[in-house]
Amino acid sequence: MQHSKSLDGYNGIYTFSNGISCIISAPLKYVPVLGKAVRNLGPAVVFDAEWLSQSLDGKHANIIGPAFQGYIEDDSLLQTSSSSVIEYKIEHHRTLLEELRDSCSAIEWQHSSIDEEKSPILLQILHGKVVAAGSWIKGESGFLSVGIITHPAYRGKGHAKTIVNALTQRGLTSGATVHYQTLESNTPSVAIAQSFGYKRLGRTIAIRLSM
Repeated sequence: MQHSKSLDGYNGIYTFSNGISCIISAPLKYVPVLGKAVRNLGPAVVFDAEWLSQSLDGKHANIIGPAFQGYIEDDSLLQTSSSSVIEYKIEHHRTLLEELRDSCSAIEWQHSSIDEEKSPILLQILHGKVVAAGSWIKGESGFLSVGIITHPAYRGKGHAKTIVNALTQRGLTSGATVHYQTLESNTPSVAIAQSFGYKRLGRTIAIRLSM
């Protein structure tokens, strides 16, 4: 299928599988080629980054995935909110958030989905420093998609889990379904989602194509 509005302009393939079926989204010029390649093939065959890129003569620049896609509608496994988590509101918070951004790589910051012009942004502050932050973006489906980032010096200490818990609580309280995405290779991140009751919706692979 041709890319939807949310992927408009993305020169790449995006594929989703729930184990039963597989959806492949691509720029219009690649749809006929991929349609012919996948005809009469099952989802287990086509949900493969190398196979998909070979279907387009092997051209790809970057592969992201497989990625875990989960969702939650029930707050029964969430924990009591931590008093160390606050909402980004004042100018001092901007300075602290900039310090966190400067400590991380550009790609890590991009994947966090944090936009200082959009709310809410939740911060966990420890000893006067933002050790973790998170926000969400609203997808076409209406799901709130959680994004988080942790200061490199404070990773593996549960700070990301605290932020995910707080964001999930806020999202569910608003009546939304909350979505969580992370690379399957990032097993600690998948474990965080599952510990709060996020259920696997499916898996995705994104393939950025060379020009």
